[in-house]
Amino acid sequence: MSEFNPLPPERPLRHGEAWSWTDYEQLLQGVFDGLSVRELAAKLRRTPGAVRAQLGQLVPDEAKAWRTAERIDWLRRCLAENPEYDWQAVLNSHLTDPFRLWSGTEECLLRDGWENRTALPDLVATLQISEPTIVHHLIKIGLAAHVGEVVDRLGATAGGSVEARARLLRAELSEAIYVVIVEGSRRPIASLHHSAEGAEKAMRETIGNPTVTEPRRWVMRRTLDGRSAGQIWSSPSRRH
Repeated sequence: MSEFNPLPPERPLRHGEAWSWTDYEQLLQGVFDGLSVRELAAKLRRTPGAVRAQLGQLVPDEAKAWRTAERIDWLRRCLAENPEYDWQAVLNSHLTDPFRLWSGTEECLLRDGWENRTALPDLVATLQISEPTIVHHLIKIGLAAHVGEVVDRLGATAGGSVEARARLLRAELSEAIYVVIVEGSRRPIASLHHSAEGAEKAMRETIGNPTVTEPRRWVMRRTLDGRSAGQIWSSPSRRH
């Protein structure tokens, strides 16, 4: 009789990670080589369920209802007959636009455009990818912090959704107030600031010497029109 193990099964090392271009290439190569779902999962360090889900994204709409084995057979035959099968186009047709898969070539063109300050409408023409999707990816890969930074650097189509989002963000940032509350020896010490930088500086000055035995707890909150605007920073010992 086997011993009962109360612990949940271990997840693969890459469980939950976003799938990259290389992941899909390895998945398709494994399908072409005749690997099973479990073998593909082991190769990619994913769960079998994740592999099955991605296989469904690589076949046309009419094949979505097929069983996994049928999808694998179809893909294997397709890759053998047509090595240039445009799996990226099929995959992106199943994904919401901002979350499309970027090829290495597309990402290189995007990074070059960012470095050279290529106008956003020109990048759209080059990549054939929408402005909102380009902005989403620039933020995702860490080249920009928010839509306002993208528009400041690359511009945007006048009257478009990206320009409107940047304009709203600027208005919000200009009206936002940062509230700092630091635990005092007798009562909390509160202050108001018009920028995150000013609030952080005041917080650090109020905290004082960081070598004290019991450091003061603190919280910094961004507000708009007296309401929380969704950004809160706090000392590690405090939870919100």
